[in-house]
Amino acid sequence: MGAVATPNPSWINDQTRRRSLAHLGGHAVDVAVVGGGITGVGVALDAVSRGLSVALLESHDLASGTSGYSSKLIHGGLRYLATMDFPVAWESAVERRWLMSRIAPHLVHPLAFVIPDARSAPVWEGLVAGAGTLI
Repeated sequence: MGAVATPNPSWINDQTRRRSLAHLGGHAVDVAVVGGGITGVGVALDAVSRGLSVALLESHDLASGTSGYSSKLIHGGLRYLATMDFPVAWESAVERRWLMSRIAPHLVHPLAFVIPDARSAPVWEGLVAGAGTLI
């Protein structure tokens, strides 16, 4: 018995892509966002929430590029603390808080993690890492 082809359960497929492109050919949009990673999707969501019409252009599936390569996690800037880049760490933590509380609470959820206890590391590294989790 031969294999039975099952339809792609994703709503993003060749047929919907063709329909969307045909629709865009005859309609103007306020904003065109190129790239469906976390930044592009966030920009598109923000624009739509402000009442603008948006075309999100992505060559593959959502978050299939850089966002997908980075495990699709939205981090809070803890890695920037390691290089003492406090302004970027703070900005990242604030953006994460906005994503979790206002922009996409249905998509972004806290995830527990473990900070290794490296006895050979300087004490200040542990303190900075611990402080970074409180932001």
